[in-house]
Amino acid sequence: MWTRLRSQHFSKKTIPWIFILVAILAYGLLTPWMGFYWDDWVFVWLLKHNGPVELARSFLPYDPLVSPFFLMTSSIIGTNAFAWQVFGLVTRILVTLTALWTFNQIWPQYSRRNIWAALFFLVYPGYAQQWVAFTHANQEWISFGFFILSLGLTARSLRADFPKRWIVYALIAQFIGLATTEYFLGMEFLRPLVIWIATLQPPRPLYKHMVRTLKQWGMYIPIWLLAGIGQYLYHKSSSYGGHSFGMDLSERGIPHLISSWIKDILPTLRVAAFDAWAQTLNLITSSFSSLTDWLTLLIILVSFIGLAFYLRQLRNDPIEIVSGDSWAMQAIALGLVGVLGGRIPSWLAGLPIVLRFDWDRLLISMLFGISLLTAGLIDYLIKDGNRKQIFISLVIALAMGMQFQQANSFRRAWENQKSFFWQLAWRAPALKPGTMLLAEELPLPYVADLQLSAPLNLVYAPDASKFSYMILYRKNRLSGSFLPKLAPNLPAIGQYRTVKFQSTTSNIVMMVLPSNGCLQLIDPRYASAATLTDVPQAFTENLDLSNIDQVENRNSANPAKYFGAEPPHTWCYYFEKAELARQFDDWDGVIRNYQSAASAGYSPLLPSENLVFLEALVRSGKTDKALDLTQTIIKQDHKLCKALTSTWERTLTASPPVDSKVSKMMEALKDLPECN
Repeated sequence: MWTRLRSQHFSKKTIPWIFILVAILAYGLLTPWMGFYWDDWVFVWLLKHNGPVELARSFLPYDPLVSPFFLMTSSIIGTNAFAWQVFGLVTRILVTLTALWTFNQIWPQYSRRNIWAALFFLVYPGYAQQWVAFTHANQEWISFGFFILSLGLTARSLRADFPKRWIVYALIAQFIGLATTEYFLGMEFLRPLVIWIATLQPPRPLYKHMVRTLKQWGMYIPIWLLAGIGQYLYHKSSSYGGHSFGMDLSERGIPHLISSWIKDILPTLRVAAFDAWAQTLNLITSSFSSLTDWLTLLIILVSFIGLAFYLRQLRNDPIEIVSGDSWAMQAIALGLVGVLGGRIPSWLAGLPIVLRFDWDRLLISMLFGISLLTAGLIDYLIKDGNRKQIFISLVIALAMGMQFQQANSFRRAWENQKSFFWQLAWRAPALKPGTMLLAEELPLPYVADLQLSAPLNLVYAPDASKFSYMILYRKNRLSGSFLPKLAPNLPAIGQYRTVKFQSTTSNIVMMVLPSNGCLQLIDPRYASAATLTDVPQAFTENLDLSNIDQVENRNSANPAKYFGAEPPHTWCYYFEKAELARQFDDWDGVIRNYQSAASAGYSPLLPSENLVFLEALVRSGKTDKALDLTQTIIKQDHKLCKALTSTWERTLTASPPVDSKVSKMMEALKDLPECN
């Protein structure tokens, strides 16, 4: 059987299917459990309320020519998160196959090596934003695919019997790739090198070869200059609302720019071409402490074995050259130009190259070069064919494992979003228009405050044509138009893309969401720095600003449409319902939720979550149970000593008398160091 397997050869027709399989294993296994992230949310809101045309119009201050992509795709896909994830995955596969086709046009005699480079392109672990699908598939990947296609068409035109047709196609693809976004302007430096490589045969004098290369490239320079100048002028204009050029080209001299660029070369190469791949080694050197770790290991092992076998058994093209270093040297050269050229736009904008969200999106413009540089270095350094393919299979498998882990991180982030909005709906069944939910920050990765405001409005005001509610992070918005000062009765006016919001700071409801606890909306009557021991002082010293009367006890919120069916009622459900009951002085309702949680076997996630139930027990005359609960809380967290003392004192003032057990407990609490 093994002999039969070893004699089996795979034809070139299987290559697209292998790329699809690799993409699914790396990115697609968790697709049904993904959602919306980052700017996806405001696009969903615009699409739902104003339709594809208004969504497209929202890009006029940023990338006006990318609007048609959003117009066409959103008209077809709508607001379905799963559909957008599938679209993002299909787009990634198509762009990768376009890159493979382009490699084959540049090096038709090196098809096997082109496959290596394309596989590196597909799974590159430095870019980890595949699942921000609505945003990035339209905003970058479609343009990226067109520009890569233009390079392949340029190479094809140099070998075609009727080159003019292919040149026209290349110019059209170049325009779409460069005019729609500034990301890929620096990649144009790849084209003369592509022309040089594609016209090496037959050999000709160096001078003539250079002249022909420049002549061929000259046909593409006008579109490049037009796109570059247009992007620069638009970025410097008052109409532009995104990142400005960090390098002031009019005031800083050429020597300064050259010096700055040279200093950036090595850090860029280190991060983009080395650190990005090296980080995958953490997958096999760290401890396996979760199911995800073991699933990742399984994907790595299966992918490694499968790829090694496939690449070994892939049928060679009769004209494929399997020896010599010419491809490696050309790929390295093209790769270096691609990486450094791809870095130019983000460097001019003064943006860093780092391997973390959301800066890693900038690596997309270097992806073409990185894949060639990686494949070229491996081909040059490892001479033995079998070892080379085994090493390549291992690198790709590790990258697939890292992308799967990153996918699981996005899956957890989506679960956290769903949990947050369901907890909010339980605690605040309705919110008065103009409410601003203010947090120091929320433990919700891959989405920020203004972006979260879109689903907040979809949940609480699904039919409103403007933002009626906002989520704000104090650390991000203080001293801005949304939050001029932490003081009441100040105008709060702002705009996010084409969506406007207007309210006052008297409509703020402050909130806290611990990473390991339940959401808490701040009621100044009960919350204080003593009850929020792990919250920054800059936040707790302004708790009186929280207007809990913005929360209404009527059914209005509906998270189900965008976040799925209501989750099972565990501890946080009963806690949120108890907090709501306390807001409206329904102490019996608080106790009912306490008893329901206990009978269902749930207990507080944090000791401080007991305080609402403690107060209800005291007010209801259940002193013995209240004393027992007090002992439990103080044993779990001594820092809550002051909170316990203030809770008892406030409650006993409203519900005397005090028996001897309570007096002794109060004295014991006050003797604790944390109470002094």
